Parts: sequence; structure tokens; C-alpha cells
Amino acid sequence: MFLDKLKKNQREKNSFICVGLDSDIEKLPARFRNEGVKGIENFNKYIIDQTYEHVCAYKINIAFYEMLGYKGIQAFENTVEFLKTNFEIPVIIDAKRGDIANTAKAYAKYYFEYLKVDSITVNPLMGLDSLEPYLLFPSSHIFVLALTSNPGAKDFIIPNKLYLQILEKLNFLKNTYTNQIGAVIGATQKEYFEEILEKYRGFNYLIPGIGSQGGSLEDITKLINKGETVVINVSRSIIFSENPKKAILEYQNLLNNIQF
Repeated sequence: MFLDKLKKNQREKNSFICVGLDSDIEKLPARFRNEGVKGIENFNKYIIDQTYEHVCAYKINIAFYEMLGYKGIQAFENTVEFLKTNFEIPVIIDAKRGDIANTAKAYAKYYFEYLKVDSITVNPLMGLDSLEPYLLFPSSHIFVLALTSNPGAKDFIIPNKLYLQILEKLNFLKNTYTNQIGAVIGATQKEYFEEILEKYRGFNYLIPGIGSQGGSLEDITKLINKGETVVINVSRSIIFSENPKKAILEYQNLLNNIQF
């Protein structure tokens, strides 16, 4: 199960940091970019080699692979296979899928039956029947978009308190699908954390928005100190740094110093 694997890595590595493999080919170092699409694979292996001792999970944003056509999908699948073959570290696919039930089932078969990844992100706006097909596979897990880190969250999600409505529905659903449902809560939305914690406990939270998007580790320590299971995603600030190993250690040490 995703949560068992996640908590094992968090405990053994004393880390809540998830590295996002948002491997935009245009931003790769020249030595990888010059290899074309194959360079993405090699870049990912380099990042994994530099960070695997200090991460609780990896999150792969599929958009940066789909934009390159079938070769990009090959690089994506090869990266997943490399992680699954060599490491006992959870693999989260950032796909944000959201569609009617029969289409959702087709997506779910690809991620959980073919690729056998640990978790994916999904969009809940088409309702619970668009989420349940992902939960019917053995050991599947989903992170559902609830309160996103982008400025556009103020267009619909925040003014209508849609994030609370989503969490209420998920709270109901997780009674049936135990340990299979988490929520995405952006680190940039710290002013809403207290409200969320007052109403809904016992979720596992995927936290994007740290670093390049402006979120800080200090803002999310209340989630950790309340005993919630959190996965703190950091992407560009680590993978495109001059020294990825040093970068992840800095995040890890900062978090460990401020949470106690």
C-alpha cells in the first residue's frame, strides 16, 4: 500500500520531502539537453541518484513527457520502471485526471494495472463517480485536488469554499476506501490550514508550491505538528539546482530544525 511504503521511507530517512521530476527538456543542463529526449531519462536517473537517500517519494508530472510525443512517453515509462526496479520509494504521477467513470477506468488501468505506480493526482470536479474507478485496483491511491497552490484558486475554489466541500465528500468516501485517498493542499494557502484542520483530520496531504511558487516550509509545519501525514513536493528548486543533493539536504535540515 502507498501509505505503508510512504511512512516507511519517511521514518527511515527522517524526511517529508518528495522530489518532483518536472523534467522540462528546455531547462535541462546542456549535457542532457544535447541528448534529446533520451537526455530526460538520463537526467532523471542523475537526479534520483543524487536524492534517493533523502526523499520519501518521487512525483512525476506527466505533462513534461506528453509534450514530446511518444518518445516522451517512453522516457516517462522508463523512468517509472527504473524507480520501481531499483528502489522501494513511492511513485506519484501528477496527471490531474478527471473524467466520467468509464474514461476514468481506462486511465486507472494504465497507471495502476500497466505501470503499477503507487498514486496519482486526480481532479474531483465531475463528482465521486469519476474518482471511484481509480480506487478499485489493488493498492491504488489517489491525491485529490482540494486547495491548489496557483493564483487561480481564487477564481472558484476559495470564494465558494469549494475546498471544504471537496474534503467533506472525500471524508465520506474514505470510509469505504480506507487509506486510499489523500488531498492536495497548496503550501501557498497557509491562511486556510487552520480551518481545514478544525473540520477534517486523518487525511494524507500532498503539499505542492514550495520554493519556486513561493510557499515556505515554515507555513506547513502546523500540519506536521498536528500529526497529519504530509508529502512536501519540491521540484524545480532541487532538480535544476547546481547541486541537487545539497539542495534536498538543505530543505530537509530546514524542515527538521523548524518543526520541533
